Amino acid sequence: MTLPAVRHVAGTVAGLFLVFAMATGCTGNASSPPPSPGNKTIASPVTDSSPYWCDFLPQQAVRTITGLTLPLEENKSGVPATHGICTLRNEYTRLSVVWSVRDGDSTMNLARKNFGNHQLTALPTDLGKGLIAYTGRSPRTNPYYTMMLFQCGDRRPWISVDLSEVAKGRDPVSDLTQLLSIARTRYGELHKCTPKPN
Repeated sequence: MTLPAVRHVAGTVAGLFLVFAMATGCTGNASSPPPSPGNKTIASPVTDSSPYWCDFLPQQAVRTITGLTLPLEENKSGVPATHGICTLRNEYTRLSVVWSVRDGDSTMNLARKNFGNHQLTALPTDLGKGLIAYTGRSPRTNPYYTMMLFQCGDRRPWISVDLSEVAKGRDPVSDLTQLLSIARTRYGELHKCTPKPN
């Protein structure tokens, strides 16, 4: 999927969010197996260390969670002060990050409408409002979807992350919760504000 350049703040970010929402909801050729809590193995931890992809996500953490070892091409666009979109691709989009400081409540409502029936868990309250969902669709649709709305200074940013896969034996709820926590901390560092629950 080729993504349009981000030009206009509110309309375009909302439009891109809808594109990802629709893409995630499309059926693929095969379904991904559901996360299986009983089959977890002792796995390496998700840690925060440079270098980063998409400004917010440690490269090693992404590889640890997904199990992807292939080269990934990063594409970013947006306005650093207010919004952005970033994808990691190899053959198809393996991970995308969309974020903005606008329309948090309406975007969260849309996420709950689109993914509420597939929700694995709500976010811990200390992270803010949000959810982690799994659609069960094919990896090409990025079946793992997360969103987080929080406070940082006088703004209420939101960050969504969706990805194609979680490595076998890993706990997607724990891994994605930790990834969002790192993303929120990184947001605060980059935007010189202190993240806190919404």
